[in-house]
Amino acid sequence: MAGCVMVFLFTGSFKANSVFVDDVIFMYHTNYMLTGTAFVTQPAIAFMVAGIGGSWLEGVSYRCMGVVGGALFGAGFVYQGLFGYQLHQLFIAMIIAAFGGGLLHFAMFMSYIEHFRDKFAIAFATRELFTYLGVSIMPPFVELLNSNYGLRGAYLSLGALAWNCIACGALLKPVTGTSRKSSGKPMATQDKLRIIVENCCCARGTSDPDGIDTPGCWSIFDCSPVTEHVQFAVFMLVHSLFYYTFTAWAIFLVPFGTSTGLLPSEAVYLSTAGGIGGFLGKIFAIFVFYLGWMNMTIAGVVPSCLICTSLFGYIFSSNYVPMLMSSCLCGFAVAFADSALNGLIPRYVCSYHLRQGSAISYFFGGVFMQLGGTLSGAILDWTGSYVWVFGSMSLANVAIGIFSILLSAMDKDIPECGDSRGRKDGVSS
Repeated sequence: MAGCVMVFLFTGSFKANSVFVDDVIFMYHTNYMLTGTAFVTQPAIAFMVAGIGGSWLEGVSYRCMGVVGGALFGAGFVYQGLFGYQLHQLFIAMIIAAFGGGLLHFAMFMSYIEHFRDKFAIAFATRELFTYLGVSIMPPFVELLNSNYGLRGAYLSLGALAWNCIACGALLKPVTGTSRKSSGKPMATQDKLRIIVENCCCARGTSDPDGIDTPGCWSIFDCSPVTEHVQFAVFMLVHSLFYYTFTAWAIFLVPFGTSTGLLPSEAVYLSTAGGIGGFLGKIFAIFVFYLGWMNMTIAGVVPSCLICTSLFGYIFSSNYVPMLMSSCLCGFAVAFADSALNGLIPRYVCSYHLRQGSAISYFFGGVFMQLGGTLSGAILDWTGSYVWVFGSMSLANVAIGIFSILLSAMDKDIPECGDSRGRKDGVSS
């Protein structure tokens, strides 16, 4: 439950920032590029911190990490509410919240692995459902706060709400009395994979259950996973472009609605419709994985086509109901792709490079998240039209479709580095 509350508040608060875009531009006399950059800093830096956090904080308990992360997460919003008089203070607030969110994500993820073990996949998938519940509920709630208390009052209230994550961190208890390696029982394949994933953020190299030495991932600039596995390089590009799409869509959806003449209280429900679609997309991804049907055509080509369809819906129709339907479709596709691609990471990189490859993938995912806010904001400043913003997102998704088809054509068993065996995974081609 602690993990569900955390992702609900973190993703919901990021999506709720879209409510503040026009107010921030007016209050600070700034532009869309800087505003988008500031708001996207929250998930982008959090992804980078979560991806390599274990390298910095090895030995720190998950409970301590969660409590500190929850405190910083709320403190960022409270700082903006108390001292947010200039644009640079908004950047400071988002960076503080981002570091807190990154620590929370890392602590929660690792705690889930230790506590749920064989049921980790089900528990993690259930937690992810709450991500898009936050996207549905938080923006209308924050719009209500903004209309009653103003920008700074809304951030103070949001910070107080975010401090509930301190309690979430305090609930992370260490597992006692059990050890996977000392139990004396043979490990299932999924347990072996889970231990490798668990070591994904360790600073020093370890050995997997079969005795294969695996490299540490201290340096995200070590490109050996990419140079050894060309498929992984293509996969990482697809994954990162989806993150670009998500952040650009999340930040500028509500301002787009107000630009078409909708009231802020109406435009915010475009986000709610996207969250409902995202919730359904997460459920559908679980269903596809359960049936063993997941591959890059389904995970990459289909969502990119659905996203392009929804973006064209925004461009060619300014009526409220079609816009709600487009938001629901886009949310479904983005959420489905997120779950699908995260689940396919082990297919395109060997066990030897899995930890290192995961760190690189999440780091560059954060970079592309940042680009989603900065580049889309710059396009909006230069052109003054959301048509060009959605057009650039459509081009990104055309590229996703092409690279996904290419990756499907390259799909084959990944040879184990440092081992002569080829890995046979359970995901269908």
